[in-house]
Amino acid sequence: MVSISKLKKFYLVEPLKSSSLGFHSFEETKKCESIVINEVEGKRQKKHRKKQCKDWRCIDYCFWMIGYMCTTWWLLSLLYGCLPAMLLGFEAPVSPGVRLSREGVTALHPVVLVPGIVTGGLELWEGRSCAEGLFRKRLWGDSFAQILKRPLCWLEHLSLHDETGLDPPGIRVRAVPGLVAADNFASGYLLWADLIENLARIGYEGKNLFMAAYDWRLSFQNTEIRDQALSRLKSHIELMFVTNGYKKVVVVPQSMGAIYFLHFLKWVETPPPMGGGSGPGWCDKYIKAIMNVSPAFLGDPRAVSNIFSTESSVGFVRTVASGILNFDYVGRQTLEHAMRVCRTWDSIISLMPKGGETIWGGLDWCLEDWNNYDQEISWGSNSATFNLSYEAVWIDCDEMSRESIQKISKKRAYTARTVFDILNFVAPKMMKRAEAHFSHGIAENLEDPKYAHYRYWSNPLETKLPDAPDMEIYCLYGVGIPTERSHVHKFYPSEKDKSIPFQIDSSADGEDGSWLHNGVYFVDGDESVPIVSSGFMCAKGWHGRTRFNPSGTATYTIEYQLKQPGGLIDRRGLENGASSNIMGNAALIEDVLLVAAGATGVDIGGDRIFSDIMRMSERINLRL
Repeated sequence: MVSISKLKKFYLVEPLKSSSLGFHSFEETKKCESIVINEVEGKRQKKHRKKQCKDWRCIDYCFWMIGYMCTTWWLLSLLYGCLPAMLLGFEAPVSPGVRLSREGVTALHPVVLVPGIVTGGLELWEGRSCAEGLFRKRLWGDSFAQILKRPLCWLEHLSLHDETGLDPPGIRVRAVPGLVAADNFASGYLLWADLIENLARIGYEGKNLFMAAYDWRLSFQNTEIRDQALSRLKSHIELMFVTNGYKKVVVVPQSMGAIYFLHFLKWVETPPPMGGGSGPGWCDKYIKAIMNVSPAFLGDPRAVSNIFSTESSVGFVRTVASGILNFDYVGRQTLEHAMRVCRTWDSIISLMPKGGETIWGGLDWCLEDWNNYDQEISWGSNSATFNLSYEAVWIDCDEMSRESIQKISKKRAYTARTVFDILNFVAPKMMKRAEAHFSHGIAENLEDPKYAHYRYWSNPLETKLPDAPDMEIYCLYGVGIPTERSHVHKFYPSEKDKSIPFQIDSSADGEDGSWLHNGVYFVDGDESVPIVSSGFMCAKGWHGRTRFNPSGTATYTIEYQLKQPGGLIDRRGLENGASSNIMGNAALIEDVLLVAAGATGVDIGGDRIFSDIMRMSERINLRL
């Protein structure tokens, strides 16, 4: 028994593992080698991924971020649009077109729509190799998908020649024709769509409704030189007049389109080769009314900041989130690319403030009642305060010396008159082109032959309205919304980016109740254009018989107060006066439809004024 138990113990003893003696089996050796290989391969892939991340440029991060934001916005808009018309017992509001149609209002006068800056679509007709496959695809408007796919190529094709202001060699980008050019700016962002739909409700269609699309990047006269846009607009108005029973045309320009059409009014009567050669009386024969929506007759102060530091389009965002554009890696690099493109667009110069200190105020006075007055900041249209160090910076690819920096820093404030001095210094190529196409002063003698040149035609203070006593002019715009009036800039030293040495000083804030917030002064307006620019000409400059309106063309000032959307059903705000949503304002749509159906300014109630535009107009000392 003992021997058997010992034998059992012998067999139960665990055998020695070969690994304990330092030997490995073939399978274990192979397994170890595969583990080592996998670890090496993993490190290599990880290193490769890090290298790929380092290869990303700031512009890539920026446009990916924009893509994520746009995608989120479009998805929310899609879900929002899928909500039923009847929700929780609320009734969908009846559109003005449907209501007026029920009341018997029908189409009478042909209607021409004139879009403003950046609102018209642009498509590619010829491009570089990087734009392969984009023939007749939209580069501007619609989905903006090309920003994400090929951002630098996209920017190159939207730029114009920096000397001629026309097409660069090998690139042709043209305006999208027809109503689709500006009915929707992007998915979920409506422009003319509401107005077009309501016009259709009372009988308008392709034969009596026309969108005068043009390349909004060009100077106004260059749209005729390159595309014959003014000639085609003249022909369409004459054709619509004849084919619609010899009924005069109602023109509805928007934003910059108002001064573009003002240029057209002078061009059409001027003898060739500079003008259309139709002679005096053409406007009175073919045009019933001009209903200017959010017009920028006297300019937009943001244009100065756009040229100076390319921040006009984001100035309002600074008031909400001032830190976004202070992020060096994304913000300033994005502004640099935007600046290079925008400085090739001559149309921006047309929006520079007009009238100088007479209209916009000087260092010692302003139109608005600003309580917190700072002697270091001008009350002009674009005051600028600089805190400069003596370092060389780059602007327009030219080096500014220390003496140049000192020259700018000596003058701490710039008004609507003196701001052109600094813009000629920081953007010489752009301003040189601008001098040939635009003027921003006040005419002393409108009979002077020099004012027959086209550079004065888009400035209402340097040109006369046509001889059209039966024509009507309307100024339709929103009020009650904080709107940029002037900016405080500072020097921004940066070794990484020397092309934009100045930026809006987001640390500049006024006291409680001040109009100054995050480096921007705000006044009453429609979010884009101050009321003095939108309303002064109709309220005073053209009102009655003046030297700017010798035939006494009737003018009407109609303002729309801001009212927030009443709920989910009221999506855009049927009483919204903001420039981006005013085309959906029910009162504005009704006014346009009634005038198109034959009503006059008196029939729709005449002037409707809620702001201080009349008091401000009286403070402007302008000889009429």
